[in-house]
Amino acid sequence: MSFAQRGLWHRDRRGGGKWLFIVLLGVVLAAPLVWLGWPVRGDPSERFVDRRGEIEQVQVTRQWQTQESRYQHLTLTSSSGLQVKMTVRRPRTGNGARPLMLLLGGAGTGRQAAELVQDTGNMVVASISYPYQGPEELSGWQGLWHFDQIQLAILDTTPALLLAVEYLARQAYVDPGRMELVGVSLGAFFAGTAGALEERFRRVWLVQGAADPRAVYEYRLREQIAFEPARALVARILGLLTASEDLKPERWVGKISPRPVVVISSRGDSAYPPASVVALHASLREPYELEWLSGEHVTPGRPGVLKQLNEQVVQRIVAEEKWRDTPSP
Repeated sequence: MSFAQRGLWHRDRRGGGKWLFIVLLGVVLAAPLVWLGWPVRGDPSERFVDRRGEIEQVQVTRQWQTQESRYQHLTLTSSSGLQVKMTVRRPRTGNGARPLMLLLGGAGTGRQAAELVQDTGNMVVASISYPYQGPEELSGWQGLWHFDQIQLAILDTTPALLLAVEYLARQAYVDPGRMELVGVSLGAFFAGTAGALEERFRRVWLVQGAADPRAVYEYRLREQIAFEPARALVARILGLLTASEDLKPERWVGKISPRPVVVISSRGDSAYPPASVVALHASLREPYELEWLSGEHVTPGRPGVLKQLNEQVVQRIVAEEKWRDTPSP
């Protein structure tokens, strides 16, 4: 479960009175809340680039290998102070520059996402953890006490992706002309922004994502706050404090064009409101592809869904790379 689900989206059915108090508190403290949200208003592109900074240190914290792959756990430290934890997975055999898939999954998966991918072929697969520094387990009021850390993690995720690709593009084992970005679930909310800002990604994949984060907040709160106007107000406040207007995917995915975008959605996905999924589709610009799966929302505990996504994304990229590397007759 992601830090957002543990904190802001935690479902506590006994907390109806608590949420009513939060609504009233939000009304009384409207001015300070606006002030708190103001630093993240406007076009964040320049801030993201500044926060990415320059790579100052690369620390290898663990490395191992299996029959097919070599793995490294890395910590990248930027001149801005940003730190990114990343897994890099490479084939054990062969040399030379290879295609890269940079993967951002759910917050609960983090950099272990690269280890869940099957049959990577000739590709390098890398994945990062969300730059969240707070407690792993949050519930109720704890989400509010640690909101500054949640907000910073949301704002730092795009710079973290930019720093990761800056490192990877410099490695001899990566072909910088064959780099793809894949965002899955929560990761799809950030992949559109990073894909728009980093033109070295030749294609961006948004898997089981959505648009309109404010509507997603309201959808996730429907069991805690039955009173619709109160729920809408809380969602609006959360949207302000998490910069949802500035970071919402529909603002960014159209800017990826003319590079292609592939969006994969699931008909059985109940994690997001259908209208938010449709809003993501409506924001796409040519060239793009829209594909539908029949399963539920992806989680590590649903191997069937993981297998579907592996076939739709990873195996397609692997097959395309084999075709490119096959000499013409």
